[in-house]
Amino acid sequence: MLTGQRTINGTKAKKVIDKGNSIIIDIRDPVSYRNGSLPNAVNLSLRKISSLIKIPKTTSLIFFGVSNEDDDLRAAVNYAEQMGFKNVYSLGAIDNWGK
Repeated sequence: MLTGQRTINGTKAKKVIDKGNSIIIDIRDPVSYRNGSLPNAVNLSLRKISSLIKIPKTTSLIFFGVSNEDDDLRAAVNYAEQMGFKNVYSLGAIDNWGK
């Protein structure tokens, strides 16, 4: 997982999602997203993360990407935190959903 950031495994991510007021964000490229993503995930590239500014800062954001050490994933999580979101999590790789 990404060091220095709030990481979350698939089981805990599902619990956050079940509580409501959360978004799961796939930062992978659109082709990868179309080829298969997580249930109810939205696809936002790193360049489009700024569109999150429109949603309440109390929304829980769960990001995932290509790998546990994905630079775009790390940047997306950092950017969301800089925008003032308090509940920002990194699932790491999409494969971590089942863990």
